[in-house]
Amino acid sequence: MTIFSRPSLRTHIPSPSILFAGAVAIARMIHNRRAAQHVSELPDYLLSDVGLKRDDVHEALNRGWREDPTFQLAMKASRRRRGL
Repeated sequence: MTIFSRPSLRTHIPSPSILFAGAVAIARMIHNRRAAQHVSELPDYLLSDVGLKRDDVHEALNRGWREDPTFQLAMKASRRRRGL
């Protein structure tokens, strides 16, 4: 018997629930980015109806891949409606 025990291989494999949650997060990220791409194709008068500018959409899409562009667009539109 030794003082140190060898780590089992099982401790290095993530659980299926973690893998499923990661897959769901990736699918949501792809869906939200596609939705933001569709918003970028709208004409300017429709963007202004929802409180956005074309620059807002391009800025949201050009952020890092980890950031949700639809959340950024919702925050911009909300601030603009409140007059901030």
